[in-house]
Amino acid sequence: MTDRVARVKFIQSVSAEERKRQPDPHDWLKEQGMADDKSLVGGQDRKRINLGEDDEVMNWAKSLDVTEEELRKAIAEVGDDAETVSEHLGRK
Repeated sequence: MTDRVARVKFIQSVSAEERKRQPDPHDWLKEQGMADDKSLVGGQDRKRINLGEDDEVMNWAKSLDVTEEELRKAIAEVGDDAETVSEHLGRK
């Protein structure tokens, strides 16, 4: 085996061992409470209407008794805060 091949194999083995000791990035993301994690819902999720989620738009439109188009227009006018949108639409 040449010196170069031996060095590459050594670096690869050290790198593999080092990776085993590193924390899993998915665990870190879970600890941070990332917004796209559907299992982590709470205060901020309930106070905002996310137009990027079709099922959420449909549910909010149904609960506010408006069409999805009316809901999108209201959010464009007053922002995505659920209480503000509800007041804007005359609902509470």
